Amino acid sequence: MIAGSSTKNAPSPKVVLPHYAVGALSFLTASILLFFTSGDIVNSYVSPKVLSITHILVLGWITMIIFGALYQLIPVVMEVKLFSETLAYISFITLISGTILIAINFWTNYINNTLMLEIGGTSIFISVFLFVVNALGSARKSDQKTIENRFIIISAFWLLLTVLLGIFMVLNASLHIVAKSSLELLKIHVHIGVIGWFMMLVIGVASKLLPMFFIVHKLKPKYLHISFWLTNTGLLLVGIVYYFKANSLVSGLLSLPIIVGVMFFVKYNYDAYKARLRKKLDIGLKLSVFSFVLLFASIIFGLVSFTNPDFLSEYSVRFNTAYMVLLILGFFTSLILGQMYKTLPFIVWLQRYSDKVGKFKIPMPAGMYSGKVADFHYYSYIPAIILLVVGIFAKLEILVQISSVFFVITAILYTYNTFKVILHKDESKPLK
Repeated sequence: MIAGSSTKNAPSPKVVLPHYAVGALSFLTASILLFFTSGDIVNSYVSPKVLSITHILVLGWITMIIFGALYQLIPVVMEVKLFSETLAYISFITLISGTILIAINFWTNYINNTLMLEIGGTSIFISVFLFVVNALGSARKSDQKTIENRFIIISAFWLLLTVLLGIFMVLNASLHIVAKSSLELLKIHVHIGVIGWFMMLVIGVASKLLPMFFIVHKLKPKYLHISFWLTNTGLLLVGIVYYFKANSLVSGLLSLPIIVGVMFFVKYNYDAYKARLRKKLDIGLKLSVFSFVLLFASIIFGLVSFTNPDFLSEYSVRFNTAYMVLLILGFFTSLILGQMYKTLPFIVWLQRYSDKVGKFKIPMPAGMYSGKVADFHYYSYIPAIILLVVGIFAKLEILVQISSVFFVITAILYTYNTFKVILHKDESKPLK
C-alpha cells in the first residue's frame, strides 16, 4: 500500500526535500548555539538566548521536518493527493523567514523591538495557516476516516492556536489586553505547542508508521481512541489551570488525563514492538525506540513540574527545564533522527527508481546513506541528552558545554547523511 500510494499521490520532491535540508541545518545551528548559552540554561529557561534556541528547534528543526514529512505522508496516510503544492512552497518560505526573524530578535535581546517579532510572528502565522489549509483540504478529499487522521487534523488546529497565542503575547506585552504576565501566557503557549501540535501529530503519524516498519498487524485501535480524548481533554484543562493559577494539587490532577492518554499511545506502540516480525532493529528504529524511553522520562519530569510539590520547590526551575529539554531535544528530536532514515531515503528512492524496478539493478533505500555515520550519531546523541539533563540538575555549565559538543557531533553527522540522501545520484545499472 505505501509504495503504491506514495507513487500515485506523491508531491514533487521539490516540495519535500528542502524541508529536510533546512531542518538539518537548523538542528546544527541550534546545537552550536547551545554551547554559548550553557550559563543561561542552568540558571533560567526563559532567558532571551534560550528562547532563541528554543524557537530554532521548535520552528526551524521540528516543525520544518514535520511539514516536509507530512507533505509526503499525508498522501500515504489519507490516500489522496496533496491539496496544493503552491501553498506548500509559500508556507516553506514564510516559515524560514519567520524563524530567522524571531531567532535573531531573541538572540540579540531586542525584547522591546516588537516590530521584528510581529513581522516574524506574522510570517509564521501565514506559514501555519497555509499548512493547515493544505492538511484540511487534503483530509476533506480523503475517504480514510481513521483515528490516525483525526490526530493529524486536530494537531493542525492546535498548531494554529499556538501561533495565534504567540502573536497575542507580543501584542499583550505592549497593549496590556489581559492582566497576565508574559511568563504565564508562555506556559500556555508552550504546552499547546508541544502537546497539542507536536504530540498529537506524533501520535497520529507514529501509530501509523511504526507498526508498518515493525511489520505487525491486528493491534488494538481502542488505545488510540482513548488516547485521543484523554490528551485533548487534558490539554484544555491544563490551559485553564495555567490561566487561572490553580494550586499544585489541582494542577497535578488535571494533568493526569494527558499523562494517561500518552501512556495509552505508548502501550499501543509497545504492543507493536513486542509483536514485531522484524526482530533486528535498524538505526532508524533504534532511535525511534529510544525516543520512547525519553518520552517516559519526560512524563515523570512533567508530572513533577505540573504538581510542583513543596519539598521539591527549590528545584522547580530545573524540573521545568529538564521536562522541556526531554520533550524537545529528547523525544521529538530522537524520533525525527530515527524516522529520517525511514522516510527520506524512501522519498528520494521513489523519485529516482520507481520507474526502474524490474528493469535495472537499483540500490535499496538503506544503501543511500552511510550506516556507520548513522551509528556514530546514535552513540553521540545518547550522552548528549543525558549530560544535558544531568548538567541542568547539577547546575554545572561544563556538563552542558560537553553535552553541546556531543549535540554538534550528532547534528554534523545527521546533516551529512541527510544531504547524502538528498544529493543521491542515479546508480541504476542495466540487468545482465
